[in-house]
Amino acid sequence: MVRGTWARGHARRGEGAAMVTPLTAEEIESEGDEYADLGTIVLQDPPQGIPPGGGNHAPQPSEPPPGPTGPDEPPAHARKRGRPPGSRNQAPSVPRVTAGVRADISAKVSMPLEIAGQIWHARDALCGGTFLVQRPAIADSLTNIICQSADLVAFFTGPGGAFMRYLELGAALWPVIEVVAAHHVYHSVEAAPQDPQQPRQQPAYAA
Repeated sequence: MVRGTWARGHARRGEGAAMVTPLTAEEIESEGDEYADLGTIVLQDPPQGIPPGGGNHAPQPSEPPPGPTGPDEPPAHARKRGRPPGSRNQAPSVPRVTAGVRADISAKVSMPLEIAGQIWHARDALCGGTFLVQRPAIADSLTNIICQSADLVAFFTGPGGAFMRYLELGAALWPVIEVVAAHHVYHSVEAAPQDPQQPRQQPAYAA
């Protein structure tokens, strides 16, 4: 034992001692305040997960950390509900049109074309005549376009008769259109001059 390492009476507490005994009161007084006994030191149990004698070691996890996961799934709101993926690229459904419905649509389309062609032919035989020759082919092409749309098919053949109502309106407006075109476009008609000495006729109102 190295001299000065242990105070008197403390050598019995050194390493490898078979039995440790506390100092007596006389020994404590003889040592003075510098080596006063600190009392009984109570050691706490080491925290769970720390091995005895290794307080500086980090606790070992009971299970290894999970590995990297795969890519996240796309958000659920990326596509609308009720629509399967890829349905946006599908062509719209074409309505089923019977031969009778197609013939009815073709007749309704041909009627205003024929009337307009005859009026055009009366004023311009060359251009109007060419239009009348091509009228059947034009009507067939328009019928094919109409039969591709369910809304147009319903417009021409629906129970409300929407096409016939518009046709009646066009027939009522046609005389007005002819006079406006002859007066302001073709300049084939002029308004009759009114005699200034003749009093202007007042409109008659029902009593």
